[in-house]
Amino acid sequence: MVIARFSNETADQLLLMVEPWATLVSVPAGSKFAVHYPAPTSRADTSYAEVHDDMLRFWCEGETFEVEIDGKIILT
Repeated sequence: MVIARFSNETADQLLLMVEPWATLVSVPAGSKFAVHYPAPTSRADTSYAEVHDDMLRFWCEGETFEVEIDGKIILT
C-alpha cells in the first residue's frame, strides 16, 4: 500500500481532487491528510500532485484509493 501524505497549512478549507475519478474531498484548515492506494503491479507508479489556488489535485495510479484526514478514513 502506498501512502501519499499532505498537510493543509492554510487558514482555509482545501479541496482535494483525486483523479482519474474526479472525487472531491474537503480538507479542513490545519489538517493532515493522505491518499492510500495499492501500488501498480504492471507499471511504474507515476502518481503526482498539482497545486491550484484552493485545490490539490492528486493523480493516483492505483486501481482504488481511500482518503485519510487527521487519522480517520473518509468514505469515497
